Amino acid sequence: MNMENVFPDPLRLPGQPEPPREAAEQRRHETPPIVDEPLDAYGAEDAVAALTQRLEQVRTAAVRVADDGVALLSPPFTQDHDRVDGAPSAHRTLVVFGAHGTPSSRQLGRVLDVLRVRDPVTVRIAWRHFPDPAAHPRAVVLALAAEAAAASARFWALTRELLSLRHDDPLDLSAALVRAGLDPDRTIADMRVGTGADRIVADTTSALASGVAFTPALFIDGERYPGEIEPEAVSAAFESTGA
Repeated sequence: MNMENVFPDPLRLPGQPEPPREAAEQRRHETPPIVDEPLDAYGAEDAVAALTQRLEQVRTAAVRVADDGVALLSPPFTQDHDRVDGAPSAHRTLVVFGAHGTPSSRQLGRVLDVLRVRDPVTVRIAWRHFPDPAAHPRAVVLALAAEAAAASARFWALTRELLSLRHDDPLDLSAALVRAGLDPDRTIADMRVGTGADRIVADTTSALASGVAFTPALFIDGERYPGEIEPEAVSAAFESTGA
């Protein structure tokens, strides 16, 4: 029997009432706290704190809408600026406002994987960060990790790894970096100095200017996609708008 997983009953001092049985039972089934060991070990928490403060200061802006009332991407997609996965010659674009380490991350990853297989030539995918530190505490550090990976031209390699992880599992960031072909020491060093923080703030500003309130949010060829974040639904939206 693994004794590390056993929660001992709390001690009761003389005169104290016996604790409710429900409380003791709940403690036995509590999930241990998630610890991002690479974050704590290498000191990236300072960069995360500084970026979080900047994100909290981003304010909403007026949202541009099309004639039919659909929100428009602001600023528009550009091949040279956005983090793009796909052929530069592709004539269809999916812009994703996303965050890693959220309950919807894996589903978003499946949607993007299906699009890559079905439309490898005609559709390109662009990523814009929209981490919410209050709702998803690990999203900011993972956004910094992705931008540090971009410094080694491995942004999408790491993004695929991060999207495949379960949001409620303890994160082994070093292992994810290795699987993405990155040097963990160099990547963590880039995270510690806040590499890519300006882009993350700019992407968050873009999200608010585009009317985005939560992730994931998708824009197909510059217009907000209103449907379900499901592979079949997103693929069907591309087919219908392409027609």
